[in-house]
Amino acid sequence: MRQVTKYTEAIKASVLTKALAPNAPGVIELAKEFNIPKATIYTWLINMKNKNNKKEQVQQRPKDRSPAFKLQAVMDTLGKSAEEQSAYCRAQGIYYGHIESWRQQILESLGAAAVSTVDKAKEKENKAENQRIQDEMKALKSDLKRKDKALAEVTALLVLKKKANILWGESEDD
Repeated sequence: MRQVTKYTEAIKASVLTKALAPNAPGVIELAKEFNIPKATIYTWLINMKNKNNKKEQVQQRPKDRSPAFKLQAVMDTLGKSAEEQSAYCRAQGIYYGHIESWRQQILESLGAAAVSTVDKAKEKENKAENQRIQDEMKALKSDLKRKDKALAEVTALLVLKKKANILWGESEDD
């Protein structure tokens, strides 16, 4: 069974620093110099690049931007031509659609704050109306159940009367 060698962070950092320096020696030369397998150095480089890419992606996502940035972006693009807006978007790493959706969100939130007092009164009226409708529906359902039971009883009586007439013949009372 092969023994796995553990390298300290200091050794790893020094190898990566040399590998990423300008005019850096090749990985094979670094492997010979530090007596480390070249596959290990390649793995360290790939892992470091993946970590850097993940950090850049997380920071660059438009949904991760702060509300202050979103507001500033909307304000910066107001009144600009299409070319100026496109240039701004490219410089910030966002799409024009993001700015439009942010603008819409801002307008909706401003409209919601102004209308909130009117909405509260309408909400109370709607609750009262909904309660009245629910009470009416409950009464109608109970009435329907009662009538269904009465109809079932009358149907059962008619069926029994027909069966009795078939078995014993017509009654003299009819």
